[in-house]
Amino acid sequence: MKAPVSMRDIAKHATVSVATVSKCLSGKRDVSEATRRRVVEACRKLGYRPNPLVAALMRSRRRHLKPAQRITLAYVTAFPTADGWRQHPSPIFRQMFAGAKARAHERNYQLEHFWLHREGMSNERFSQVLEARGIHGLLIAPMPDTHTSLDLSWAAFSTVVLGLTPTTRAFHRVTTDYYQSMLLTMEQCQKLGYRRPGLAVRLETIKRLEFRWEGAFLAACERFGVEAPAPLFVEEWTAEVVERWLARAKPDVVIGPVLGKLEEYIRATGSRVPADLGLVGLLVPRAGDRLSGVLQDGEVIGAVAIDQLIAAVERNETGIPEHPITHTTLGRWNAGRTVRKQR
Repeated sequence: MKAPVSMRDIAKHATVSVATVSKCLSGKRDVSEATRRRVVEACRKLGYRPNPLVAALMRSRRRHLKPAQRITLAYVTAFPTADGWRQHPSPIFRQMFAGAKARAHERNYQLEHFWLHREGMSNERFSQVLEARGIHGLLIAPMPDTHTSLDLSWAAFSTVVLGLTPTTRAFHRVTTDYYQSMLLTMEQCQKLGYRRPGLAVRLETIKRLEFRWEGAFLAACERFGVEAPAPLFVEEWTAEVVERWLARAKPDVVIGPVLGKLEEYIRATGSRVPADLGLVGLLVPRAGDRLSGVLQDGEVIGAVAIDQLIAAVERNETGIPEHPITHTTLGRWNAGRTVRKQR
């Protein structure tokens, strides 16, 4: 990674002292206009960007003020309503925020929620509000769907995205390893004796996760020699569609984000869980939950994301990265009570 341009580099290029560069950048008047123009041109040519944390500290010193105790980072949500992420059936959104907020506090930062659609403001106006608040780091919450996109003034911010969404793949991301989670699920189902696993997922989710679940499921079926029924991919869950698929596919265990409507419709068919049919959740809410499946550890994901964001802020890395990196955390198996050893 290329080292950031320093004031020493500017001074050398403009053939002036570091002190002169500092005076020019801070607006001091005891510098000639010709020298100031030379320094400004050197900054433009070398791509110099002042570090916002250092700049804030120096302003405080010049004004004989006590530096701010905590620097604010923004947790940006784009749900249709301000509290949509708090009301979502899956607790992962709240867990990630809690983990991120706690880690930010440990690192002497504070995390504040900002809703993208507040008062109907545009992306441009939203960026201006954040800049006016002196915020330089953005933690982008998972998008509510695969169509929502952001167009902020990225050059002004360091940015890290939580979760996977096709519209945010240009940024550094922190997420669960969904491919590994599915492989873990299939291994556990094999150990329990299930031989006809059925995958059931909404199309929106499959696309959001960039087909990681589907890819791992098909790879595991080949690896274990499993002849699985055709997966159920639907726009929305309906009782009729679920019942018809179960009758046709005859799975001995259903794998997917079953918590909520899918589980409700499965149980409505009269299937006894786990006596007649096993259920494996790919998004289990918490350790020790009655649902068998994979834990995402939302708090850990949030904490890792904050560490990545603070590192970017302190290195003064802003804008859309040339080489975006996706950090993944491994899923863990929760035994639960919705699967059992097969005879």
